[in-house]
Amino acid sequence: MRFSERLNGYWEEGYHYYLEFRDEKLTVRNYMRAIDLETTVSYDADALERGERTVIALADNVLSRTYDGDPFTMIRELAYDGGELKFLYYYTIMGETLYTLKKVDHGPFDHIKIRDDEYLERLQGEWIEWSRTGNHTGVMTIKGNTVSAFFSGKPEPFHVVSYNYAPDKVYLVPANLIDGNFRGYTNIEVLPDMLTTRMMVYDASVPLSVFARRDMIDKIEIPDAARGSIVSTMMNRPGDSTMFMMGNNGFMGMMNMPGQGTVSGDGQEKTGEGEDPSERERRIEEAVKNGAKVCPGCGAVLEEYGKFCPECGSRL
Repeated sequence: MRFSERLNGYWEEGYHYYLEFRDEKLTVRNYMRAIDLETTVSYDADALERGERTVIALADNVLSRTYDGDPFTMIRELAYDGGELKFLYYYTIMGETLYTLKKVDHGPFDHIKIRDDEYLERLQGEWIEWSRTGNHTGVMTIKGNTVSAFFSGKPEPFHVVSYNYAPDKVYLVPANLIDGNFRGYTNIEVLPDMLTTRMMVYDASVPLSVFARRDMIDKIEIPDAARGSIVSTMMNRPGDSTMFMMGNNGFMGMMNMPGQGTVSGDGQEKTGEGEDPSERERRIEEAVKNGAKVCPGCGAVLEEYGKFCPECGSRL
């Protein structure tokens, strides 16, 4: 079977899908650049070369399946049309969506710059986690191109990277450049004298955690976001709140506490979440009129403020 160089190469939709054709082989990646489908294709190469609309037949068209194995998302039709690819996507819940892909001259990871040569040497060894209690027991260990943490001794390979949209920021990411959840964190950022991490636990936004060298752990300037409390990202019912149970180094659990104010990681009750919504709105409005700032994350009224809310750690 003959194949067309017009089709071979990379095709990008922009946000949802990224395709690569290599003769009979098709690789379909999602917006995270993870592979959703690898299959073989067939089509009329002569018609495609003449610029005619050409349907591309797929040996497998299922992108994802339910737990029972039934098709969940799939490609209903893929066609070359006027120099573009028409990608008819089907989602069992929402129905059909037509995506248009254009040919591009770059691979799927062109937005990432790998910076191992610049950073690996200085990152080697132990990094100690800062704790509110001063009991600095958490350890993150970097050896070569692997990292392991105190809660899981298994080393995992990584790269040090920057992204084109934020070239001055540096992160540790999985070696495959794809997985969004690495070592349980939503990101690990490299700063001059510390590593900072963030994570989400169910509906709770966990405060920034900080790792530094053992001899620097009491000398570095701890960001306000690390001093904050775990905050629920969901609205509680009036009169209810969520209590988050904290250990020395992180999140342990949570439970509903009817009629209580939210209890923060330092054991202090926070007012506001359990009060009547109209009263809370009136209080905030009055504070703003008097020149105070209100945190967009937790609604705390801040008479003095820096870059982060001292209550929940949200960026102001």
